[in-house]
Amino acid sequence: MSAKILVVEDDLYLRELYAEILKKEGYDVDTAADGEEGYNKVVKGGWDLVLMDIVLPKMNGLDILRKASTESAAKTNKSVVFLTNLDNADQMKEALLLGDAYLIKSQVTPGNLIDEIKKYIK
Repeated sequence: MSAKILVVEDDLYLRELYAEILKKEGYDVDTAADGEEGYNKVVKGGWDLVLMDIVLPKMNGLDILRKASTESAAKTNKSVVFLTNLDNADQMKEALLLGDAYLIKSQVTPGNLIDEIKKYIK
């Protein structure tokens, strides 16, 4: 059985690109286009990996995880990796408290996305 990955990304191009790359590697991928949709999928739980943008419409990625932390099903998510354009020390610190990693989009190419993802799929 392949790992289940949720991609929460509001940029249509990036969301489709990440999903396509991950599907080609054999992962079971679902996506969310905004924070509200992302939250609803995160709280259902069962994800091997959640790839989460921080800046999202309706609810940001940090708020999604803060709010979801009280939901028991959300605790079944195995790893959360923030993938964002923000290079802000305070947000990085909070993201690492809420999730497992913080990656800067400009430093992750489509070619090395899979290598980065494999580090966090348990």
